[in-house]
Amino acid sequence: MYRRFALPILAMGLVATAPLFASAKPVYTTKYSYYSIGGDTAAEIYNAMISRGPHVNGAKAYASTSATSSQEGKLAQGQYCAIQDYRLKIDFVIRLPRIKNENVLTGATKARWRQFSQFLKKHEETHRSIWLDCARDLERQVKAISVANCGTADAKAAKLWEQMRKSCARKHDAFDAAEQKRLVRHPFVRLVLNQKSAMSNAAAVPAKKKKWLAAQ
Repeated sequence: MYRRFALPILAMGLVATAPLFASAKPVYTTKYSYYSIGGDTAAEIYNAMISRGPHVNGAKAYASTSATSSQEGKLAQGQYCAIQDYRLKIDFVIRLPRIKNENVLTGATKARWRQFSQFLKKHEETHRSIWLDCARDLERQVKAISVANCGTADAKAAKLWEQMRKSCARKHDAFDAAEQKRLVRHPFVRLVLNQKSAMSNAAAVPAKKKKWLAAQ
């Protein structure tokens, strides 16, 4: 199973590797990867993310999380058939932006950028947590399978997998929808919007003057 989730780009006219956690089920790894961006202002940083950020399902995004999973286990027929030694393993890759040189930013811009960078990281790590919660539920249900024959057990496990995949996707989508409200209010995004508005107003003044001169 492979799926990518991301915090969508606002419509504004607009990898160190974590250890394998064997102490908890399911087993997982996390790799962080970064794409490089630059800019002296919040608006320039934003434009760099638009240009260089990941694409998820054909849409641009600030950051993304991919999850690749594999299953292990064996069918064991006795009086009933069960799935023994079942284990689900998930490998995550979280992709985030990283500024080449933060020292060129002013104090306020730097502070808001760092807030936004942490916001993105936490957002993607929450997608990871959602996946792990779904996987734990799946493991519990698969390990509880006990039916008359192994063909039925195998089919039931496959059905549980498909149900988990769909229900987990809905949880991810609901989380992203809720996060959009926080995204719009984020200090860094508000700074970007203010700068874009100021640039639009500044560009409009010479245009009006030129039009007035041409009419004389």
